[in-house]
Amino acid sequence: MSPVFPMLTVLSMFYYMCLRRRARTATRGEMNSRRAIESNTRALPINVEIVQYAKEVLDFSSHYGSENSMSYTMWNLAGIPNVYPSSGDFTQTAVFRTYGTWWDHCPSARLPFKRMPPTFCSQDYVELAFEEPVYPTAVHILETYHPGAVVRILACSANPYSQNPPAEVRWEILWSEAPTKVNGPQARQFTPCIKQINFPTNLIRLEVNSSLLDYYTELDAVVLHGVKERPMLSLKTSMIDMNDIDEDEDDEKYGCGMDTLNKQFSIVTLREWPTNGYFDKLPYEVRRKYLY
Repeated sequence: MSPVFPMLTVLSMFYYMCLRRRARTATRGEMNSRRAIESNTRALPINVEIVQYAKEVLDFSSHYGSENSMSYTMWNLAGIPNVYPSSGDFTQTAVFRTYGTWWDHCPSARLPFKRMPPTFCSQDYVELAFEEPVYPTAVHILETYHPGAVVRILACSANPYSQNPPAEVRWEILWSEAPTKVNGPQARQFTPCIKQINFPTNLIRLEVNSSLLDYYTELDAVVLHGVKERPMLSLKTSMIDMNDIDEDEDDEKYGCGMDTLNKQFSIVTLREWPTNGYFDKLPYEVRRKYLY
């Protein structure tokens, strides 16, 4: 036998062994990859929280700036923050037209409504649209100068970017409190404890009352946190650090004090439908036109 043939036989056997080893390695790698994918799939939470800034300003009651300018206008609330965490008077923020009570005493002041519910204290508003409809888990309001004017946050069931408007439009209050005096004009991130709702939303409305302020309040951005699927729990107590509740600084930052928690826990049942039917789902200023 020629010495070439044994060499070819040895090379063939070596090549065959390499192919088998490579096939086994590939199979083992595929199995490991499959296990890793399955493991990662099991590790992923059911609801991944979506964080988004306001995409567009849809409507507002007033702003300090002019219509042909971007200085001190509500349009500055769209997008990422321009100023925060800095404090001070910046033209890149959103500023409403009034503050304090001086404008109530002007000759041009509007006459007060005769029948005004004591719980309604809103003076101005702004409506913000977001990209993705979500079930809200948190709303962060970045206030850069003289904070404390926001008194109510609402969510709307209508999607402003949908081609098919819904037959029913609902407004739900996520959070509401009377105006409070905030010590100091420094910037802050205001994150009140919001109520869970039973519909996804990408339309948020902020209502403000600036009567207790010594100067114009300035807002920089609004951040909406939420999930695509409806949460099962009605109150998210696991997200609150109970050791930090008694500290005044955290209460001012997050707006989740003991009074708010007690108020939420005292609610045994949340009514899905109001007593006056669809009429109660309209914004208050619309209902006020017909009633008062």
